[in-house]
Amino acid sequence: RSPTEATVLGPFFWEGAPELALGSDLSVGQPGEPTYYHGRVTDTLGKPIPNCQLDVWSGDADGFYDLQKGPDAPMALRARFHTDADGRYSFWSIRPTFYPVPDDGPVGNMLHRLGRHPNRPGHMHTWLRSPQHESLITHLFVSDSPFIDSDVVFGVRNSLIVDFAPHAPGAAPDGRVMDKTWYTCHYDFKLVPKA
Repeated sequence: RSPTEATVLGPFFWEGAPELALGSDLSVGQPGEPTYYHGRVTDTLGKPIPNCQLDVWSGDADGFYDLQKGPDAPMALRARFHTDADGRYSFWSIRPTFYPVPDDGPVGNMLHRLGRHPNRPGHMHTWLRSPQHESLITHLFVSDSPFIDSDVVFGVRNSLIVDFAPHAPGAAPDGRVMDKTWYTCHYDFKLVPKA
């Protein structure tokens, strides 16, 4: 089985995100469409990886990361989780939206000269770490996001494009009752064992 593909770290990683219990909700007080993320982390042979750390982060529904909201802005839409004994993970956040990279300097001049837009498609960042496996920095891309075919930083991989399935109000897989439309994002990560 092929390992999950890597992509760019990006400029908005913030070390020290809070460690939360599986199933926790990162979206409280943040704008965006609620999304339940779940899946497993295994090695390339399908063996589950327990206690694997997932560092996750994204921008909000307006396309802004917490780091862009000023020096006093608290951490938001980011956390660390550890997989259970079967390598499973789950958490709530939002369905990420597209956003522009800063284009008011040399990068903007270059993009303008190349005739390129400055946008990234919606994505959830994930950094997976396990002592016996190679670290993996990757994204989960929203399949119907604008700019999915023309990411300004060329970070999209076909294997990382995920359907965010919409659901009517009602019970979610974890028993939570939703009073508005919500989404699920299912993805299984595969890590490479260390030599």
